[in-house]
Amino acid sequence: MDIYGEAWLTRHVEYFSDPEAGPDALLNDATEWLHYAHNAIRLLAEFVEERGSVNAQRLPTMLESIAVFIEMGTRCATQAHLRMQWLQIRSEEHSTIEAESDAP
Repeated sequence: MDIYGEAWLTRHVEYFSDPEAGPDALLNDATEWLHYAHNAIRLLAEFVEERGSVNAQRLPTMLESIAVFIEMGTRCATQAHLRMQWLQIRSEEHSTIEAESDAP
C-alpha cells in the first residue's frame, strides 16, 4: 500500500517553465534540480552507511525520485538550450530586417 503517494508523484511529475523565462533562469532551475538529485543520492548513501541497509520497500521509490530530479534538470537544460537558439534566430532575423530597411 502506498500511503504517501510517492510512486504516483514520481511517475506523474512534469516540469512546466515560465514561457517568459530566459535561458539563465532555466539553467538555474536545472542546477537546482540536479542539486536535489545529488543530495538525495548522498542521503541514500548515508542511510546505507549508517544502517548497513535501506528499506527494500522504499528503495524503488527513492531511486525513482532521484531519476525524476535528474529528468527535470535535463528538461530545464534542454529548454534553456532551445531558448538560446530561438533568441539567436530572432536576433539574426531582426538585424536582417533592419539592414533591409536601411538599404536605399
